[in-house]
Amino acid sequence: MRLLSLFFTSLHAFFLVRRVRRVVALTLIGAVAFTMVAPPAKAQIGIGAIIAAAAAVVNLITTRIGGLLNDVLDTIGLINAVLTQFDQLWEDVVYPLQLINQARALVSSMINQYRGFLMALLQVNVASATLPHPVALERIIRDRGTTDFGQLTTAYGQTYRPIPQVNDAHPMERDLTDIDDAMALETLKTLKASDAMVDQMMGAANAIENEGVSMAPGEAPYLAGAGIIASVRSQAMMQRILAAAIRQEAARVAHDNTVRKRNAMFGSQFRTDVQTMFNK
Repeated sequence: MRLLSLFFTSLHAFFLVRRVRRVVALTLIGAVAFTMVAPPAKAQIGIGAIIAAAAAVVNLITTRIGGLLNDVLDTIGLINAVLTQFDQLWEDVVYPLQLINQARALVSSMINQYRGFLMALLQVNVASATLPHPVALERIIRDRGTTDFGQLTTAYGQTYRPIPQVNDAHPMERDLTDIDDAMALETLKTLKASDAMVDQMMGAANAIENEGVSMAPGEAPYLAGAGIIASVRSQAMMQRILAAAIRQEAARVAHDNTVRKRNAMFGSQFRTDVQTMFNK
């Protein structure tokens, strides 16, 4: 309530000042106009009368206008005192400058301590192949790109060799080879997409850290929201990788079962051939 009273008091004082200025301006304009159009004063109006009139004007300004201006200045002083208290409240309680500077210093320290180390870990060269075809395949697998899947398929075929021809393998063997290659390539492509996603997440993390060094009070919720969004996207990519691993495991189980089915089929065929041979 006191703040509202001060606000309306200062507003009233502002309009009063504007009104006083307008009255003074009109008085001065009228005086100047009067001196320009009025006939010359008669000689019997002496210097004493002029001095008395000037003294009356000065007295009017001092007693009335001066008092009003003093009231306005007092009101402005009260407003400044209230605003100063508000500034102290924001700087000491709501957004303490000392704690904000400590948080910024902590962010800068974490950036200097961990960013270079993490980037170095991501860039460690773990390639181990030595022959031409495996080297080419390994390079494509780890290039963190998603636009060279055709080259990946070619390098994979050169390393693991193509599917046997119809006359060189049983149809079941050819089917197993084809699906195993397909599942392996799908997983490798998903991993390449995951590596590209890691680069994007690291870029987002660096941007959030950089903003944290110079953020203004009140920006923390926005940075937290950006971090949560980046985390959700990372979790989505992790789920995709997990799904790829589960598909690969399911394909391996299916492959093992197919091998058992093939052995049973070959066993049955062998028994039939043996019986046919003895019957002859």
